[in-house]
Amino acid sequence: MEQKSIYIIEQSIKLFAKKGFSSTSVQEIASACGISKGAFYLHFKSKDALLLDIFNYYYQRIQTRIDEIQKLDADDRTKFKKQLQVTFEELADHREFIIMQIREQAIPFNENIEQFLTQMRVNSYLFYKSHLENIYHKRVDEIVWEVSLILQGMFKGYMDLIIIEGADLNLEALSEAMIRRTDYIVEGFEKSGDQPVITGGTMHQLLPVNFTGEEKERLLLILEELANEGDQEIKDTVHVLTEEMKRDQPRSAILKGMITNLEEYSRFTEAIDRMKKFYQL
Repeated sequence: MEQKSIYIIEQSIKLFAKKGFSSTSVQEIASACGISKGAFYLHFKSKDALLLDIFNYYYQRIQTRIDEIQKLDADDRTKFKKQLQVTFEELADHREFIIMQIREQAIPFNENIEQFLTQMRVNSYLFYKSHLENIYHKRVDEIVWEVSLILQGMFKGYMDLIIIEGADLNLEALSEAMIRRTDYIVEGFEKSGDQPVITGGTMHQLLPVNFTGEEKERLLLILEELANEGDQEIKDTVHVLTEEMKRDQPRSAILKGMITNLEEYSRFTEAIDRMKKFYQL
C-alpha cells in the first residue's frame, strides 16, 4: 500500500474514533488529509472501501509483528506468549476506534466486509489451534478445538476489560498468565478424563470445509505430487508456494505470485481453482 493511502487511513481512523463512521464525511476526511475530495477517490472507491482497507491495515500491522516473532530463535511457548502480547498491544493502541465500532450501529456490512470478518474469525480459530498443537502435541489431539475456543474466550474477556473498561494491565504478564491458565485446562482434561463438547467433527460441521484445515492438507499433497512431474523451475515454485501455505497467516501477494507462475501448466488448473477458493484470492 502506498504511503499516501496509509496517511489517509491513519487520518480517517482519528476522525472515525472521534466522530463515528457514519457522521464523518468524505469531504472531512479529504480536508483532514489536505487533499481534494476527488483525490480521495483516486485512492479509495468509497468510504465503505476505506473502512475495509482500515480493517486490512490493522490486520497487516498485527500480522507483521506476529511474523517477526515467528522467525525468532525461541521455543513455541515463548513465541505464542509474545504473539499474544503484541495482539493485545495493537488492539489497546487503537482503543478509541474499536469502541466506535462497538457503539456505532451504522457500520456497513457489505459482502467484502463480511468475507473479511469471516476470514479473520477462521484465522483466529486456526491461529490458536496451531499454537496449541505446537506446544502440547499429542496431549491435545482430542481436545484442541475446545481448548482453543476457551483460550479465545479468555482473550476476549481480558480485551473487553482493556477496551471497554479502560483497564491498565501488564500485557506481558497477562499473556504469560493466559498460557499458564491453558496448562491448567489441558491438565484438567488429562486428570479428569472429561470429554470435549467441541470436537473436530463439530467444527467440520460448523465451518466450510476449506476453512477446517483438511482442505489445505489435501492441497499440499496434490501440489507436491504435481511438482514431482515437472522440471526444477516448477519444483522451486511449488516449494515456495507450499512453504507459504504452511505459515499461520500466508501472505496473499506471495500466493498470487506463485499461482501465476503455475497457471500456464494445465495440470495445475484444478488445484489452482481450489487454492483461489480456499484463500479467497
